[in-house]
Amino acid sequence: MMEEILIPSIPDPEDPSRSLDTSKPCLTGWRQILTEKGPAAFAKAVREYPGCLIMDTTWRDAHQSLFATRLRTTDILNIAKETSHALANAYSLECWGGATFDVALRFLHEDPWERLRLMRKLVPNIPFQALVRGANAVGYTSYPDNTIYEFSKKAVENGLDIFRCARRLCAD
Repeated sequence: MMEEILIPSIPDPEDPSRSLDTSKPCLTGWRQILTEKGPAAFAKAVREYPGCLIMDTTWRDAHQSLFATRLRTTDILNIAKETSHALANAYSLECWGGATFDVALRFLHEDPWERLRLMRKLVPNIPFQALVRGANAVGYTSYPDNTIYEFSKKAVENGLDIFRCARRLCAD
């Protein structure tokens, strides 16, 4: 028998005796600076921020490492609104890249573009980040530059905000 998943309540930072209403996504966060004022203002706000900014990698790295790349879109969407509140002040949510694109297509039989759009709808306030491997992007072979540019454009159109490039060191 399937049991209902219990999502813990999130205390309201302004009044810890109350819980935040997580029935709707949080609408405020770092992404609003990016979308309303642009990349230059976002970069300036990041540089001027006096504290430590957090990049959460749960939806990409834990997906790959802990769930053997089999975390379904529905599993992410079930916690997305709560994530938008719990991580409202996060610099970014790394949710794409590495094997996530390939696995969505080949093993989960899901549309990775649709995954990105659905996540964005439920987490409008946190910048989405992808880990890309240079000319490999999120694949396992090198692609021509124009392919990488078009892929990146499509990713942004579908909700991605930040690309973190991992440099692969070779013994060439």
